[in-house]
Amino acid sequence: MHLGKVGLLAFGAVAVEAFRDTSPFFFASTSEISTSSSGIKTATSLLDDVASKLSACPTDYYVIASQPGVHATDFSTRKSAPRLRERVLGRDAAIRSNFTVAEVAGVLDSKYIQDTLKKKCSVETTDIDASTGSYPSSFGEGPRVINVDFPMLPLESERAERLVDNDGFLSDIIERLPSQSYTLLYVTSPREYPNDGVYNSEQDIVYQDPVHMELKRDYAAHTRRDDSTDNRSVFEKYQFFTPGLFMCFIASFICLAIFYVGLSALTSLQVPYAAFERDTAPGSQKKQQ
Repeated sequence: MHLGKVGLLAFGAVAVEAFRDTSPFFFASTSEISTSSSGIKTATSLLDDVASKLSACPTDYYVIASQPGVHATDFSTRKSAPRLRERVLGRDAAIRSNFTVAEVAGVLDSKYIQDTLKKKCSVETTDIDASTGSYPSSFGEGPRVINVDFPMLPLESERAERLVDNDGFLSDIIERLPSQSYTLLYVTSPREYPNDGVYNSEQDIVYQDPVHMELKRDYAAHTRRDDSTDNRSVFEKYQFFTPGLFMCFIASFICLAIFYVGLSALTSLQVPYAAFERDTAPGSQKKQQ
């Protein structure tokens, strides 16, 4: 219901590219929580909304997965994150509430949510570095926050494959929870793009932070996503019945109605053929004289 609407969240590739500094957010819980999806939202308002929902301590475990360097278009196909997709779409029988935000404007700091849970629910924290490919054999008793930090996605050719691997890693963690009372928060941050048309002198490059230069070199040169991998039907990708087309139909109908009335009026005229013939009777000739 939700991932499909956003394509996961998509208004089409052209519309989504208009928001380069945004990234999606996914929420799923085994507890009944009033939620509603939205197309775009600021990070501040989203944090306040999520914190207020979790302040009631609805579940035993809170899995906060952080995936940097993604965009809504990375989740537009069914193969992008299949297990996450099932949970967010509500196809997992254990999930009772879920929502998505296609475009989160700003930095979504998950630490604010953790601080709220510590204050309201007295949770313990377990940190997992997903780049190592391992996690603890036991997570302990709840209530507990489990932070899963994924590395930034690689270049375009390997993004989809790495996203699927991360999805499987996250699913394994959720399945090994001691209790199936959990809330999943999938937090992302936008990927970087090269500065088009901006000149950087050699002096500026020399004095740049080496770590920042490394990130720029490895993850910034992303090309536009190939539309050939979009499995949506043509009626989902394009809008055929636009307001302009609707107005054309109305104008055409009015013109046809006027034409029909005029044509009907012309065809209803009845003039006898004798009216155009000359009267040759003798009486009429005398009258003329």
